[in-house]
Amino acid sequence: MASESISTHIGTSTVASISAAAANTATNDKGTTTATESPLLFADDLILVQGILPYVGVGQYAFVGPVNKQMNQLYKEYCKIELKKNPKKLHGYPAEITDTLCSETFCNLPRAEYWLMDNSRNKKPDPDHVCTAIAKIGNIMVMKWARQQGFRWSERTCAVAARNGHFELLQWLRENGCPWNGGTCARAAEGGHLEILKWARANGCTWNDQTCAYAAGNGHLEILKWARENGCPWNYHTCAVAAGNGHLEILKWARANGCQWNADTCTEGAKNGHLEILKWARENGCPWDTGTCSSAAKNGHLEVLKWLHANDCPWNERTCRAAAGNGHLKILKWARENGCPWNANTCEAAAQGGHLEILKWARENDCPWNAATYHYAQTNKQSEVLQWLRDNGCPGALENDTNVSMFFM
Repeated sequence: MASESISTHIGTSTVASISAAAANTATNDKGTTTATESPLLFADDLILVQGILPYVGVGQYAFVGPVNKQMNQLYKEYCKIELKKNPKKLHGYPAEITDTLCSETFCNLPRAEYWLMDNSRNKKPDPDHVCTAIAKIGNIMVMKWARQQGFRWSERTCAVAARNGHFELLQWLRENGCPWNGGTCARAAEGGHLEILKWARANGCTWNDQTCAYAAGNGHLEILKWARENGCPWNYHTCAVAAGNGHLEILKWARANGCQWNADTCTEGAKNGHLEILKWARENGCPWDTGTCSSAAKNGHLEVLKWLHANDCPWNERTCRAAAGNGHLKILKWARENGCPWNANTCEAAAQGGHLEILKWARENDCPWNAATYHYAQTNKQSEVLQWLRDNGCPGALENDTNVSMFFM
């Protein structure tokens, strides 16, 4: 690409700023920062900044730093200036939407074009995720390019743009026929983007109870209030996710305004160790069930489990199973000392997860087992556990001797 077109993306002022900053500081072989006036720097920096760095993009220091000191310093200044002009999180969105590779590839037009031309790579973003990845970054120019290249978009494209606060891109997407659905409103609420949510609703975007749930789960009370004032539905899930993410004020507001709840509120609170929320919920009549204790045990929250048991929260064999399956021996011991029942599922879970110390302790304390214990260890290729099970006469081990021998070959 000619330097004229590349400079459009980074600007001549950026080049001047980077040149000045990089020229004024350099690092000698001993790691000391010193002043420098390198003619080579001024001769080459325009080529580097306009012709190379846009292909690298922000956030790729590992690939640039080892080149040389000149490139190192130029790149540091390039990133500082680019991020001031256009802050972006390249790695901040969950993997279920898109991955880091997509984000890095489509952070600017030169890199996107390079990706399309480079057929030698073994790893490429899924073509179905291209528009979604661009929506995450918010670059309209790259989105236009993707559409010109024939890449598909979907309702998820609008949702990701809304989640990441890219209002102008979302408007452009809709003007150009990109579909949307209730996910756009839900994701706008998740990201805390009230203006986007208002605009989406004013322009006919549907919503559902997920909008309130995402707002509550991410701590956006003002968005939740606005959604409810404008008729957005909600259900018990709103209270559950508020509790699970530690948002007590939101939980209080939701309940004060008629939001229903069920045992999931306590279960989610216990899952993430939010004892204050559990106490408030119970003081205000929230139900709980055996899932509350097993959730605390599964996630290693011993103090929460102690409080639950002291306050007569029911438990059953699932509590021991959850502790064993997730490697929490201390919790398993305490549960048993305090009368929690167990069954063969405890040994099964320990074997499946490869927790040999827990399995040994369980058997030393007369926990039952059966052929399923051996089966789960074998299915998950827990070789050390399998050997111990065979040495200690686990049911099903003899019947599977042939399979085990083949496994260890």
